[in-house]
Amino acid sequence: MAGAPPNQGRFTCGALNHWSRECPQRSYGFRPPATGANAIPTAGPILALPASGGAPAAAATPANNMASTSGTTGNSSFGYQPRPRNNWWKDNQDRFDKVYNKYVQYEESERKRKDNEEKERIKKEEEEKRNEWKKKREQLEAEMAARLDKRFEELGLRKKDEQGGTGQLDEVTRLKKENGELLRRMNGAGNSYGSESEVARLKRENEELKRRTCQDGTNMRDVTRMARLKRENEELMRKLSGEGTSRREGDCVSKLQNEICEFRKMVSSKTVESDEIFVLKQELGELKQSAFMKTNFEQEIAGLRKEVDALRRQNEKVVEETKLWKDEAMRPGNKRGSVAMGTPGLPNRGSPKPQWTDCMRKDDKWKEEYKKLQSLHKLANVEAELLKEKRAAAEVKRMEAENQIRDLEDKMSRLNAAEVGKGTGSGGTNLKERLETVTLGSVQRGRKETPGRGSTDEGLDRLKDVNNRFQFIEDQKKQLCNLKKLGLEPMCKEAGIRVGKVEQMVCELAEYRVEQAFGTAREDAPGSKGKKQVVDVDDDSELKDSARSEEGDERFVEL
Repeated sequence: MAGAPPNQGRFTCGALNHWSRECPQRSYGFRPPATGANAIPTAGPILALPASGGAPAAAATPANNMASTSGTTGNSSFGYQPRPRNNWWKDNQDRFDKVYNKYVQYEESERKRKDNEEKERIKKEEEEKRNEWKKKREQLEAEMAARLDKRFEELGLRKKDEQGGTGQLDEVTRLKKENGELLRRMNGAGNSYGSESEVARLKRENEELKRRTCQDGTNMRDVTRMARLKRENEELMRKLSGEGTSRREGDCVSKLQNEICEFRKMVSSKTVESDEIFVLKQELGELKQSAFMKTNFEQEIAGLRKEVDALRRQNEKVVEETKLWKDEAMRPGNKRGSVAMGTPGLPNRGSPKPQWTDCMRKDDKWKEEYKKLQSLHKLANVEAELLKEKRAAAEVKRMEAENQIRDLEDKMSRLNAAEVGKGTGSGGTNLKERLETVTLGSVQRGRKETPGRGSTDEGLDRLKDVNNRFQFIEDQKKQLCNLKKLGLEPMCKEAGIRVGKVEQMVCELAEYRVEQAFGTAREDAPGSKGKKQVVDVDDDSELKDSARSEEGDERFVEL
C-alpha cells in the first residue's frame, strides 16, 4: 500500500479553483487519506509500457495519485466524506420571516382587539345615552300623564271601577237587546202604519245615537241609562198589550224627540272633549319634538366647539410660523436682509395652465380668518382707548371732589383756629414780648400817632391768612404735579387757563384755586395802594402790637 502523496490543493477536496469556505464538499469530520484505491482520476489514462525492472505498478501509482490531487472533482488526500450543508443566510432568513409573520399576526390581533374595545366603548356610550334619553322620555310622559289626569279630573272624566263597570255594561247590553226585540215586535204587530213608522224612525235614530255614544266612549251615568231603558221597555210592553196605544202615541213621539235632543247634546259635548284631548296630544308631541331638537342642538353645539378649537389651534400655528419667518428675516446675520414671502408654489411648476389646489383654498380661508382677527384687534384697541378716556375723566372728577373736600377741610380748620385764638388770646406769657414792651415803654410815653400801623387783631388775622394762603398753594402744587398733561387740560379748560407747559399750568391752576378758596389778596383792593393808616397808641402795649404787625409784614415780604 503506497503512502499518502503531498496535498497541493485545498485541505478539503484538493481543488485549486475555489476557496475552502466555498467548497461544496466541505466537512468537519474525519476523512480517510486518498490512496490509489480510493482516488478518482480526473485526467485521461497514460499509455505506457511496463518497465523492464519488474515493478510496473509501483511506478504508475504516484502519477495517478498526483493526477487525483489536481482534479476539480476528486477527493482530498485526507479522504473526508462529503456531507451536504444548508445555506446559513437562507436559514436565518427563514427564521426572520417566521418571527416577522408572528409579529404581524400579533399586531393584527392587537389592532382588532383595540378596534373591538373602541366599538364596545362607543356602543356602551350610545347605550348610556339611549338609556338616559329613555329615562327623560319616561319622566316627560309621566309628567304629561299627571297633567292629563289633572285635566280629566277638572273636566269630570274619571274612570270608574272595573267590577261595577262590567256588571253595569252587561245589564245595559241586555236591556238594549230587549228594547230592540220589543221594537221589532211593535213594528210587526202595529195597526196604524203612519204613527208606527214615525215611532220606528225615532227609535232607529235613538239607537244610532246610542251606538255613536258607545263607540265614542262617552262617560255617561250607567244607572240613569239602565232606568231609562227599563222605562222604555215597560212602555213598549204596554203598547204591545194594547193599553192606551192611541192615547200615548204623541207622548211617545215627544219623549223620543227629547231623547234624541239629549243624545245630540251628549255627542256635541263629546266632540268638545275629544278636541281638548287632541290639543293635549299635540302639546305632548310638541314637547317630545322640543326634547329631540334640544339633543340635536347640543350635538351641533359640541361639533361647532370642536371645529372652533381646531381652527384656533391652526391659527396659532400659522401665527407662530409667520413670526419665525419674520424673525429670520430681521436677523442681523441674514445676508439677504429680507425674505420673499408669498403663497406656496404648485407641485408642477412647469405647467402653463394655472391650477386650483386645496392648499390655496386653505390659505385663502386663513387669510380671511387673519383679517377677522385684525378687525377684532382694532375693535379691542378702540374699546381700550374709550375706556382710558373714561378713566381719565373719572380721575379728573375724583380729583376735583378731593380738592373740594380739602378746601372745605381747610376752611373748617381756619374757622376752628380763629375761634381758638379768640378764646385763648389772654393766656400765657412771652419773655421776648415783655422785654420789647419794657424797652419801648421806657422810650415812648403817652398817646402817639404811627402811620401805616393797624390794630393788633387785624395784624394777626392778616398774618394767619398769608401763611394759610402760602401753605394752600404749596399743597395744590404738590397735588397737581402728580397729574399728567392729559389730566391737567380739562381743568385748564374749565378754569379758562391757556394750555401750555405743565409747570406753567400747575402754577396758574394753584393761583386760581387759591383765589377761589381765599378770595383776592388785600393789597389788590382798589384804593389801598399808597395809603397808610393812622393809629392812636394809648400805651406801650399798643406800640408793641404795632411793632409785632410790622414784623408780620416783613415776614410776609420775605415769603
